Amino acid sequence: MRGYVHLSIENHLDDPQLLRVTAEQTPRSPELLEKTSRYQQARTTYVRELIENHPESRVDDIHIAARLVVSTVELLVHQLAAAPDPLDPARLENELIAMVTRYLTGGPQGHGTVAP
Repeated sequence: MRGYVHLSIENHLDDPQLLRVTAEQTPRSPELLEKTSRYQQARTTYVRELIENHPESRVDDIHIAARLVVSTVELLVHQLAAAPDPLDPARLENELIAMVTRYLTGGPQGHGTVAP
């Protein structure tokens, strides 16, 4: 798993200019970008506070963990809810909560070391 994640990140670093151009060329109004940014920051702050204040939290880097959780949840929910064969919302919610909870409260695997 670590190799896969590392390779995925590395592939995106090969041509950062292409990624920037792609992101910048997508038509979006400044108002929408500002609203999206504020929303993302508010969600990240909220999740960070949840992680900081939860006694079972076991992540090493709370800031990164909060951003990972927010991005993962938003991406997966959007992708899976918009799919041609959308998942049952309650089941999706249950499994997504289980996944995130394991990450945040898990043993060594919750600390950045993922078994091969």
